[in-house]
Parts: sequence; C-alpha cells; structure tokens
Amino acid sequence: MILFARFCGLARFSTNFRIKPDGVPTMPNIRYANMCHWKSIPYRKIENFREFYYEDKTNTAYYSDWDNMLKYQSALGFEGIEIAPWDLADILPLFGSPENFSAFAKDRGVEVIGMFHGAHASHAADHFDEAVRSGREAVDTIVKFGGTYMNTCPTQNYYGTGPLSREEVQQCAKVMNEIGRYATDHGVKIGLHNEFFCAINLPNHRELIESTDPKLVHYCIDAAQVAIMGEDLLTFYDDYHDRISTFHLKDTASARQPDSVRYAQDPEITDDGARWFWEPGLGELDLKGLYRLLKEHQFKGWMSIEYDGSPDLLASMALTRYHLDNELRPIYD
Repeated sequence: MILFARFCGLARFSTNFRIKPDGVPTMPNIRYANMCHWKSIPYRKIENFREFYYEDKTNTAYYSDWDNMLKYQSALGFEGIEIAPWDLADILPLFGSPENFSAFAKDRGVEVIGMFHGAHASHAADHFDEAVRSGREAVDTIVKFGGTYMNTCPTQNYYGTGPLSREEVQQCAKVMNEIGRYATDHGVKIGLHNEFFCAINLPNHRELIESTDPKLVHYCIDAAQVAIMGEDLLTFYDDYHDRISTFHLKDTASARQPDSVRYAQDPEITDDGARWFWEPGLGELDLKGLYRLLKEHQFKGWMSIEYDGSPDLLASMALTRYHLDNELRPIYD
C-alpha cells in the first residue's frame, strides 16, 4: 500500500517524511513548495462540480477553483505554496483575508511559505522611502499569510535602467538592508532573487550580496535564472551557501546568455512558444551536482518548484515530483 501511494504521490507520509534506522519518521531536510503560476483562479470552491463541467464539457472545471488546485499539489507532495503579489487581486476578494486563505490551504495539506516581491527602483536615492515602505507592506502581508520568506528582485529590468553605477548598487543594498531589518524583526527572511534580465546582473550582483548585511539579507537561488545570467550554478552555491535562505528549482537549456540578450527589452516574454525554463531534468543544469553540494553543506529549508513558461502546469508538477523522487531526493533529502 505504501509503495502504491508513493508511486501515485498520494501518501504524504512517504513523500514528506524520512525513516530513521530506529523506524521513527522525521521531517526531511528539504521541504517542497509550489511557486504559484496558476494566474487567475476565479473561484474559491466549485460546489456544483458536475453541473459546472457540463457547461462546456472541457477540463475548465478542473482548473477554476482553489479547492482543486491546492488538492493537486498536496496530492503530489508539495506541502507549501509561494504566492506572488499579482495573486492577491484574486485571493483577497475570494477569501476576504490572507488568514482565511491560509486556513483554507492548510485544510488541504498546504501552507503558505511566503511571497515574491519586486523592489522597484531601489537603486534610486529619491525612491528610498517608497521602496522601503513597499517592502515593509509586503512583509506585513506575508506575516498575515503565516509565511516566513520574501524572495525579492532588487530592482527593475536592465533595459531602460542599466548599467547601474556603484553608487546605485550601494543604494540597492541600503534598501535591502532596511527591508531586511524590518523583515527579520517580524520573523521573515528576505532573499535576494536575481532575474537574468534585471539591472542587478552578472557584473554587479555579487557586489550587491556582499554589500548587504548577512544577518538581515539572505539569497534565494533561482537555479535557471543565475545560470542564464552567466553564473556557474554549483560554484555560485558553493561560494554563497551560508547566505542561502531558499531556492527556486527549475532547469534551463539556455545558460550563459550574452549581454545583448539579457539587456534587451523584455527578453523573458516570448510569444512563439520558446522557453527559457524547463522542469528539473529536462534542461542541462547539473542538478545532481547541486544536490551533492546541498548534502555537503547540510542545507535545510524550503525549495519552491517553479514552472513559468510551461503550457501545462499540472503535468510539469507531476514530472517534477517524479524527478525529485527518483533522481534528486536519493542524493539528499
């Protein structure tokens, strides 16, 4: 029965616990969350599911309420969810408050671990107060959800903004430290999160990390983003393992893109079906090497699995679970 449940991804016992030699189950070192890319989910729970289905006789009913979406990820062993600020426009009208959403998710075996945040124009000295205020408000929202992570892009796209001067990089660090101090005081870890197309980029992102206070500002490694930006994933993690708060785990077949691509206008947005990001194991990153380093450095915490660009998010979630259980978790769990 356990083997069948593990194969199906339906036994939370088998996916989320380890068994010690004495037979006592313990929590794993890594817990897995789903980074929410469902976009608009119009309903809280469809009460008349069969009637809803017969309105168009398609799979629309299966992807239209939070009840089912949370059940899918719970069934596949993703016991956390990281939300994005654009989710709030749907979540808050449907549930009334962050606390209500968290309780609803918890009833389905999922907890809110945190939220993504963009620190717009943090490089601009005249935007300091606004950038800090926005960051503090995001922390307050995360606390209401019961989350403990805020993964933060330190400023906007390179196009129209870069290159940043050293003074502007230091200004970013000043903002991150101020938000990080507030976050730490409220039980939240802020993690810098690079995008391959942002003004904090390959020439200056290590400078930003080293200019922030390690007690207040951590780092979220997005495996694909840092590789596309031009870092070697394993070297970067090895260098900064003691600053890492969490991960966005995804693969890519497009590492080390040139400046002409990364600094272009909106390079992440494609309308021809091309993809920057792939499910773990379908790209070219050495994720097994990463897991060996995770074991060496004894990483403990959350990893959010991210599927941005996938045409079928549920299929991507299932493929990721298979790869985790059969290729990565045997190395380090």
